[in-house]
Amino acid sequence: MTKPKIVAFVEPSFYGVSFARAAFQQGCTVISIVSSVDNPRTYGYEGIYHDLIVADIRDEESVYEAIRSSAYFGKLDALIPATDYASHLTAKVAERLGLRSVPYEAALKSRNKDLAREAYEAFGVPSAKYRKVRTYEEAEAAAREIGYPIVLKPTNCASSQNVYFISGQDELKDAMAIISDFKVTYMDFKVREEYLVEEYLDGQEFSVEIFLENSEPAFAVVTEKITSPLPYFVEVAHTLPTSVHTDKQAEIIETAVSALRAIGITDGPSHVEVKLSERGPRIIEVNGRPGGDNISSDLLVQALGVDFFEATVHYYLAEPVNVHASRSRAAAIAYLLAEKDGTVASVGGLEHLQTGDAIVRSHISVQQGDQISVAKSSDDRLGYVITVADTPQEAKQAALDLISKVELVYQ
Repeated sequence: MTKPKIVAFVEPSFYGVSFARAAFQQGCTVISIVSSVDNPRTYGYEGIYHDLIVADIRDEESVYEAIRSSAYFGKLDALIPATDYASHLTAKVAERLGLRSVPYEAALKSRNKDLAREAYEAFGVPSAKYRKVRTYEEAEAAAREIGYPIVLKPTNCASSQNVYFISGQDELKDAMAIISDFKVTYMDFKVREEYLVEEYLDGQEFSVEIFLENSEPAFAVVTEKITSPLPYFVEVAHTLPTSVHTDKQAEIIETAVSALRAIGITDGPSHVEVKLSERGPRIIEVNGRPGGDNISSDLLVQALGVDFFEATVHYYLAEPVNVHASRSRAAAIAYLLAEKDGTVASVGGLEHLQTGDAIVRSHISVQQGDQISVAKSSDDRLGYVITVADTPQEAKQAALDLISKVELVYQ
């Protein structure tokens, strides 16, 4: 009988829970390296792991020493980052253990937007004009040089946290005051006190879900995005594959591949965000992991039958990888957002999300008595519905129509 492979994940959470599930379903022995023994319950993966190792997942040495002092030292077959914030740290620990990993420098660049922009610039990858700043005075000088409107963002955060669209000097001053007080993000990871001032790129936003083998795409598909009205950048809906600008898909994918090569990612999954501007595709950011927001866990599987999480576990185990589409449909997700700030008196229309040929599943987290506000980041979204159909247009319209039937009544 073949002995199960032992796979460790660093802090499974959000999209990373799908990694643990994929490995568990593949018959692997799943070890979760966590900052708290409560995390399986917190992030919803109770019952799909075999053991826990507690460590400070913000510290490379702590993670390494926790593994070294465990019963699994010298026995791990793979060590996989299951949260963005620990990706570079996990890469370094995997290197020390002699395990397959994303190159450390590539992981570091994918986690730090300023380092990525520098790489794009060095390799001629089309992206946004930018300047790295620390103070309001530096930000104001950068904005004058680049020209308003601009975007102000942290260098090492996710989920649109404290990303600002800024039209003028007064807005910039207010935003810098807020962003300068933003010290800690998810799981107590520190926010770097360096920020990016970037040109605002107008145009349709996409992401590319891509799996590389030796720097070439073994699989790639373009996901269409709808984002909230400015001044925020909250993702409201995703459609896979895209229903718009289908004639530009090859160019969008090639731009994404060039960005991955620039930062040094040559193999495995990535989620690359792109704006289609008047000048052509421009890179927003690169993430060296499967797309979150239910894109890889649901839309990709429902539409094309491709499971990036399963494929990634096989990749880290140096096993054959299958990322070939087994079906040709389309899937979409639409999110529920508050139209205004207030207290919820009731939530109506939920019966529309229960049954229907197009509905895969739905989840509404808001309830009576909740204080809600206009969404400024992904954390402020209140629920979603996932749909599947024969065409991207049908899947997208079904999701948008269904979520519009959910009625938030305010007190």
